[in-house]
Parts: sequence; C-alpha cells; structure tokens
Amino acid sequence: MATLNIKANADFTGEVMDFVDTELMQHNFPADLRPEILIAVEEVFVNIASYAYESTEEGYVNMTVTVNDKAVIRFEDSGSPFDPLESDDPDLDAPVMERKLGGLGIHFVKSLMDEVEYIYAKNKNILTISKNISIQDRVE
Repeated sequence: MATLNIKANADFTGEVMDFVDTELMQHNFPADLRPEILIAVEEVFVNIASYAYESTEEGYVNMTVTVNDKAVIRFEDSGSPFDPLESDDPDLDAPVMERKLGGLGIHFVKSLMDEVEYIYAKNKNILTISKNISIQDRVE
C-alpha cells in the first residue's frame, strides 16, 4: 500500500495521477485498464479540490493505493460532508441544453470502476474506488 497526502488543489492533479499510475505500473496492473482508473482518479481529486473546502480554507487529501487482484484507491478529506453517490445520475437522453448541471463526473466514475463506496466517519469524507482484474489478465 502506498500513501500520498497532498494539498487539495487542482494544480496538483498531475502529481496525483503520477502517484497512482506509478503504483499501478509497479504492480503490473494491466495497461489497458490504467486509463479508466486514471480518469476516475482525476475526476474525484479535482472534485475534492474544487468543492470540499471553503475558498478560504486550505485542505488536504490523503490517498492510498493498494494493488493485488484489484486496484483500490481511497480518498480521504476533512472538507464539507458530501456523498457523491446520493446524486441522481444525469439524464443522458435529455438534450444537452435541458440537462441539469453536475453529476456527469461521478457518473463516469461509477461507469468506469467496478466498485465505488462512500462513508463519512470521524469528520472525514472517505471515497473508495476499485477496479478488478483476473489473474489471467495480469501482465507479468
């Protein structure tokens, strides 16, 4: 398991992406699945950086990456409580100009990942995303 504690600022998105991708590569996670994970990681981190903390408050995101038969990425922040999984999925059949704003990013995350879980505990938002692989899909 690898950890990263980083300022919740979109300027650090590249560092977050490099951290996750490095862990995936070090554990021989299948190359064809890494882009899906990285898209989800970027979406989650940018949302935390953009919305979790008041504009005058400096916040951090603690991340862990665990890779075995699946990749598990956990985001923990002490920003305002927010369960992204409670949001309604966007109406993708509605004309673009008639769609409600928001919700598309978490929809992508849920579509790309095999599991997405949220809890609020000890004054922290904890969002965990995971992507499964089978043993035969592992690149050695």
